[in-house]
Amino acid sequence: MSNKRPLILIDLDDTLFQTARKMPQGAERHTATLDVDGQPNGYMSAVQKSFVEWLLVSADVVPVTARSVEAYSRVQLPFTAGAVCSHGGVILQADGSLDRDWHGQMNEALAAYQTRLPALSAATLAIGEEMGFSLRGWVVEEQGLLNYVVTKHNESDDSVLHKVLAEVQSRGLLDDMHIHGNGNNLAFLPNGLSKRLAVQELLRRDRISHGERPVLGFGDSVTDLGFMSECNFWATPANSQLAKVVETMING
Repeated sequence: MSNKRPLILIDLDDTLFQTARKMPQGAERHTATLDVDGQPNGYMSAVQKSFVEWLLVSADVVPVTARSVEAYSRVQLPFTAGAVCSHGGVILQADGSLDRDWHGQMNEALAAYQTRLPALSAATLAIGEEMGFSLRGWVVEEQGLLNYVVTKHNESDDSVLHKVLAEVQSRGLLDDMHIHGNGNNLAFLPNGLSKRLAVQELLRRDRISHGERPVLGFGDSVTDLGFMSECNFWATPANSQLAKVVETMING
């Protein structure tokens, strides 16, 4: 990496690519991710593809994603400057290897949650069943360390997860945790785990190696603001969750 180039910290899903159902019918699609069977399941528009190509030529680009390391490995874009995965639970070095120092810090931060996270996932699925909703969920694990709980619905309406979340909160199950929710994706994260904390560490190291240089952040979710606020400039896609919140605040 060079201090002559900006540093780009960028979310992936719904920022650089999305599922086919979120794209206009008949729109040009370029494969960006594969599913576990090796089939395309995430796509860039023509504009997103051009944007990615420009970023990779012009800057050092570090993905900052909720994706696990395994799910990140199925992203087909040629990133070469490392990555932040699992909502900040993992830092990958430029060669794709695990950053052991950060993993050690996460071991300490998440130790108290190792029994709680599986129980929380099971309780959330049970609550969904009580409410008559079809849910699926799991605990994201990296290198034997449980990181956070993911819950998705099998219904046709994302409001299902809002209702489930309200019930989980009402039962006092989320003390010392924070929430990420966007579309069909509800995550419960320990307070010691966040994209922002991992980005703070990345930027601390980058300043030691390269001094001050422009840092730009991109993301689509309200929760992405945490890491984006560590950057000199930030931006969000039009029609993203974050853009809609800003528009609502402006227009009242």
